[in-house]
Amino acid sequence: MAHYTLLDQNSLETILDNYPLGPPRDIAPLAGGQANSSIIFSTDNGSYVISVCDEKSFTELDLLTRTLEHLERHNIATTRLIRTTDDRRFIEHDSKPVYIKAFIGGTVPDSLTPEMAHQIGAALARLHEVPPQHYLPSSFSYGIESFSQINAEKGAFPQWLSQKTHYLRKCINPDLPRGLIHGDLFCDNTVFQGGKLAALLDFEEVCNYFLIFDLGMCAAGCCCPSGILSVELVTALSRGYQSVRPLSGLEKELFKCHIEYGAIATAFWRYRQYNIRLPQIGKSLAHEEMSALADRVAALSHKDFMEAVFSH
Repeated sequence: MAHYTLLDQNSLETILDNYPLGPPRDIAPLAGGQANSSIIFSTDNGSYVISVCDEKSFTELDLLTRTLEHLERHNIATTRLIRTTDDRRFIEHDSKPVYIKAFIGGTVPDSLTPEMAHQIGAALARLHEVPPQHYLPSSFSYGIESFSQINAEKGAFPQWLSQKTHYLRKCINPDLPRGLIHGDLFCDNTVFQGGKLAALLDFEEVCNYFLIFDLGMCAAGCCCPSGILSVELVTALSRGYQSVRPLSGLEKELFKCHIEYGAIATAFWRYRQYNIRLPQIGKSLAHEEMSALADRVAALSHKDFMEAVFSH
């Protein structure tokens, strides 16, 4: 079981000795994050977030921090990394990688309006225009390539996942466009200020993968209030996306399949995380929300979906 780091005042000050930020004040834990221990603090220079990566390796954080700077160079509104006084992107503390980023104020929405979904779609398309770096993984960290990790498990969910895996292979068409994807663009990875999208957050799953998968995952995470796919929100998301980057015919044809894929992958992650890696009784059934969503999306008429989302 992972040990989640608790930073005391002395540890924080030791870490900040490496940064040109000044003495910390107004220190508070930051909610959210599945694999980090994070706190927010202020100095005379601004507000910042420090994250201790309890599960992420130094190699993985190297990839993430390089990507954040790559995105900043391409004017993507996201986390701004703070470098150390000796120009490092991250440091080591208590044998774990640590990094600091500027705090982005605003509201993290629980749900979206169509206008908000449109903005997220356009931002995701702009992200997809950023050239992928050569060092990015070429598979998604909890995509279909990882599903075999629970093959030996007993129970209803591993059996369901096995059945879904066979079906999903038709989504993985090698002719689909690939590029730099976020991979986990749920509502809680966005920040709005005054009704305007201010930033996309948490590029923990960044990789070089199918662009339509990223849009499908975003639809599963942003357009399904109460676990029900909202055609209105999906349409707004798609329109926003296509205002920047039009989808190919093949991408449109496989969009619904990739919404289901996003829900299945998220269900797999939750099952693996809370039943195998970090068993938690209170979260042992967390995967059921997304597995139920996947089944609902699968039950939708493909023809009706295509007409509703793309006929306007």
